[in-house]
Amino acid sequence: MHEASALTWRDLVERHHSTLVYELSERLDADLKDAVSRAIVAERSQASDQLARTREEASRAQAESLNQALRRMRHATGDQKVLQALVENVVPYAASAVVLVFENHQARVAASGGSDLGQSLFNNLSFEIADAPALVSAIESGDPVTALATSTEISSALADKLNAGSGDEDEAKAYLFPIRARQSIVAVLLATRLVASSKTAASTAPIELLCEAAGMRLEGIAGVAEPGALADSGQDRAEKRLSWDTLSPDDQRLHLQAQRTARLRVAEMRLYNEADLRRGVAAGNIYGALQPVIDSARSQFLQDFLAKSATMVDYLHLEVLRTLAHDNDAVLGQSYPGPMV
Repeated sequence: MHEASALTWRDLVERHHSTLVYELSERLDADLKDAVSRAIVAERSQASDQLARTREEASRAQAESLNQALRRMRHATGDQKVLQALVENVVPYAASAVVLVFENHQARVAASGGSDLGQSLFNNLSFEIADAPALVSAIESGDPVTALATSTEISSALADKLNAGSGDEDEAKAYLFPIRARQSIVAVLLATRLVASSKTAASTAPIELLCEAAGMRLEGIAGVAEPGALADSGQDRAEKRLSWDTLSPDDQRLHLQAQRTARLRVAEMRLYNEADLRRGVAAGNIYGALQPVIDSARSQFLQDFLAKSATMVDYLHLEVLRTLAHDNDAVLGQSYPGPMV
C-alpha cells in the first residue's frame, strides 16, 4: 500500500513537472514570437522612415537644382545665352545635349554640352530638317518625341557627331523636347542617355520643365507676342475681345504674364504628378486624376488674371488642353469644368 502510494506521488510530481515545462516552453515561445514581431515592426517603421527621408532629400535636392537652373536662365540675356544655359542645366539629367534652331528648312546646332561632347564637334553643323523625321515630328506635334539616335531618325550628320562624341556603337535613344516661344516652336533640345541618380530613376520631366522655362525666357526677351496670341475666350466675351495691337501696354504685359504663368503651372503638373497624369490619360479622365492641383491653379489664375482684365483669356485652360490632353478634350473627363471665361 505504501509502495503504491509512493508510485502515485512520483507520478503526480512527474506530471506536474511536465506541465510546468510545457507551460514555460509555451510562454517562452510566445515571448520570443512577441519580441520578434516587435523587432520586425520596429525595423519596418525605421525602414519606412528612412525611405521617406531619402525621398524628401531627393525631392529637395532636385527642387533646389531646378530653382538654380531657372534663376540662371532668368538672368541670361540674348537668345544664344539662354540656349547655352539651357544645355548646361540639362547636362545633370543627360549625358549629352544639343539645341537645334531652324532657318530656311535647315536645322543648325546653336548650343551643345555633355560629359563627352564639345562645341567643337558641332561647329557650323547644319542639315536639312526633312532628313530627321524625329525632329519633324517634334516640331509638328509640339510634344516630346523619343527615337533612336540613328541617321534615319535624327539625320546622318547629327548621328555621326553624337556617336563620335560618345564612342558608343550601340543604337542609343534620342529624346527631343520642343521649345515653344512666341506661339511657335523656335528650337528643339535633343538629349541622349538620360542620367539616373542613386536616389531617383531617370526621368524626362525635369528636362521638359527646363525647356518650358527656356521658352518663356526667350519670349520675355522678345518683349512682344504675335498678334494671334489672343485665343478664343468663349461666346460670352466675343464682343469684348480685342486684337493684340489695340490692347494697352499694361494689358499686353498682363496677357504675357498670364501665358507664362499658365505654362509654368501646367509644366509643374507634369513634373510633380507624372504617374497620376499617365493614369488619367489612360482612363480618359485627367481632371479626375489631378483635380486638386488643377482646381488650385484655376483658382489662382482666376484671382491673378481673369479678375483683373476684361480682355483676359483663360490661358490656363488652353495650356491644360494642349499640353496635358494633346488637344483632345475628351481625355480631360466629363467632370472637367471647362474654360473659366
